[in-house]
Amino acid sequence: MIRRTTALAALTLTLTLTAGCAGAGTERPTTPAPSASPTTSPVAAGPPWYDDVAPAVAATTVGPKGSACTLSMTFSVPAKWKVEAVTSGAEFTIGPAVPVCEIDAKPAGHIGFLRVWQITGATPLNPQETVDRYLAVFTSPTEQRYRRTKAGPLDAFEATWTEDGERQRAILVSTLYGKLMITLGGLDTEEFEAMLPAYQLVKASANLPA
Repeated sequence: MIRRTTALAALTLTLTLTAGCAGAGTERPTTPAPSASPTTSPVAAGPPWYDDVAPAVAATTVGPKGSACTLSMTFSVPAKWKVEAVTSGAEFTIGPAVPVCEIDAKPAGHIGFLRVWQITGATPLNPQETVDRYLAVFTSPTEQRYRRTKAGPLDAFEATWTEDGERQRAILVSTLYGKLMITLGGLDTEEFEAMLPAYQLVKASANLPA
């Protein structure tokens, strides 16, 4: 179980909220530029999508019963990444997203996290609206780009943006028990790029539980 102080310190790496996660109640509207509309473009090397980055080697499966985080989907992460369930996620809700699992890259030599968020709310949101409501709590998201893609065999919706000039990433997947969003963020762009193989592994290995 993560303590509140630890969770808040970790979340600031990628969220840079003005008043912690309590700012979720003061969302600001976002109006992406026309070029930010979702696309189904072919493989794109380099930023912002980095499709040329190969997945890391799988070591740990996240999601099945008995794993560190029981989820409505499964995926793999590389060796040494520390997987921990977030048991106080309601305290750190961001827009429609509640954190349920945190995967720390520090033991693997990087400063950043993969996080799994459960999407909540009585009114179903389309994928881009879901991401935009999440981004509305950030200080200054820019360069938003969206696309439809695959997470393993599953249909997914992917977003990339920058926060204070640093690259961030998210992928939204529908499961039998609702939507999950997985985000990647690091201390800086160099750390983000170093962790991309782990993100690509998550994306390539995603599936529904057996």
